[in-house]
Amino acid sequence: MVATQADRGPLRVTAAARPTSDGRLTVAVVLRRLESGACRVLVRTMRPNQAPAAHRALLAALWAARRVGARRVAVEIDDGEVVAQVTGRTETPPSAMVAVLQSRALLNAFDAATLRYIPPEENDAAFAAAAAPRSRVPIYCDLPLWAAS
Repeated sequence: MVATQADRGPLRVTAAARPTSDGRLTVAVVLRRLESGACRVLVRTMRPNQAPAAHRALLAALWAARRVGARRVAVEIDDGEVVAQVTGRTETPPSAMVAVLQSRALLNAFDAATLRYIPPEENDAAFAAAAAPRSRVPIYCDLPLWAAS
């Protein structure tokens, strides 16, 4: 019998976005399965656009979790303003409205999802991946896709 993700705890997802010296944006996402310690680090460099960097990091994290078949996620991001906007505790500026609505839709697509703020010093894995030169970022590919139940 193939184990499904529903049989396991939530997938822990952390994300960080940092500007590069050439004006682009580096987004790093760390997917970690707590019970086994298996992890995958995804790093992407993007052109800047109107959506704030942290919103783009959150969207990248949610899409990455969907791609590996996660059913339950615990998402952590180091921007409290983004967490407040997505959870509806503060008003969202027009420049971030599309990203907030996309994030809410993706969060609702999981069986269970939590979004919480973590201080930047606790987001060291994603921050280190976002700050490292692309050739020095470790990529772990041992996080399996879960079978659909």
